[in-house]
Amino acid sequence: MTVQVFNGCKVSSGKKQAIEKSNFLTVKKAEEIKDFFKTVEEYKETPLVSLDSLAEKLGVKKIYVKDESTRMGLNAFKVIGGLYGISKILCEKLNVELHEITFDYLLSEEVYEVIKDFVFISATDGNHGKGIAWMANKLGCKCVIYMPKNTVSSRVEAIESLGGTVHVTEMNYDDTMREVVKIAEENNWYHVQDQAWGEYTTIPNWISEGYMLIAHEANEQMIADETPAPTHIMLQAGAGSFAFGIAGYYADAYANNKPHMTILEPENAACYFESIQQDRYTTVSGELKTIMAGLSVGEPNTEAWTTLKAVTDAFVTLPDYVSARGMRVLASPLGTDQRVVSGESGSSIGIGLLSLVDTKEAAGLKETLQLDEHSVVLLFNTEGNTDPEGYENIVWGGCYPTPTMS
Repeated sequence: MTVQVFNGCKVSSGKKQAIEKSNFLTVKKAEEIKDFFKTVEEYKETPLVSLDSLAEKLGVKKIYVKDESTRMGLNAFKVIGGLYGISKILCEKLNVELHEITFDYLLSEEVYEVIKDFVFISATDGNHGKGIAWMANKLGCKCVIYMPKNTVSSRVEAIESLGGTVHVTEMNYDDTMREVVKIAEENNWYHVQDQAWGEYTTIPNWISEGYMLIAHEANEQMIADETPAPTHIMLQAGAGSFAFGIAGYYADAYANNKPHMTILEPENAACYFESIQQDRYTTVSGELKTIMAGLSVGEPNTEAWTTLKAVTDAFVTLPDYVSARGMRVLASPLGTDQRVVSGESGSSIGIGLLSLVDTKEAAGLKETLQLDEHSVVLLFNTEGNTDPEGYENIVWGGCYPTPTMS
């Protein structure tokens, strides 16, 4: 595959092929999921922010950011997947269907007597574990979370504050996850992972299914505001479970006019980019070092890869400075634009890339991404400042300046 480089960002076009839509990532299923979430006391829609001044500067029609930093008080989106995934596990255990129950039923004494000895376990870079801990705490169950080396203390403390027991390993994310598989099997615990491989597909598919709620909210918000449908969707990918759910939803919602979709990854953990280059499922290994901790994953979700390789138009790898640049752009909005607090793995990645399109150092990037004055771009701010010290260092301290432009 041909690769173009724009100021350190590598862009590879997707391989044109018949779209393989998922048979469970559908608008109809998303509507059912939203009906269930409406029974959760803490649930409310997150805002869709329109950055009109930034769009005007960059020469596109609209830029929207779905801001998940406000999601259920957890500063990140992943509680959606964790809550839904565990709810589906419990439905299977209790022999009920999700559309037959409310969230309060899962919190009842009747259910507690059945599940009180359950232990949920997972590997996480931070946000997924926080969502699992939140759900386990609501149910009155135990939660054990394993995190990779170099995890910042604020992310550990956030999980512990929700009642989770945390162990930080001396391994990267992928090896930590393999350790969790062993521990879960040895103890007969429920392994709730947002990653699919081999025969372990049902639970991660439920989690991706849950993420459709976020896309469905955004789609309904744009329709309610009589906003044109998105022409471009930019999705960050670690393992790819989130991108899978969002892309799958939009491939169904706009089956006859699919938006241009871009997958964004850190340059040192770009397993989807490498997979599309090799034209086969490919993993990357090593330190996977990046400030984008939530995306520091070397192995694609096998279920996500099948769909994403078909629906994605461009795969992009990004140096850390792009995320840092996006964080600063969002923290210092133009004109009347609303400020968005984005962590290193949030919408800062897409915004950082977009902010380069009118620079001489990235000449041609706009054309490569097929952006013009008619483009309506949708991004998802999957986390706020989940590492407050790191956020301050980047936004205030100016860490990771743009090469040749500092």
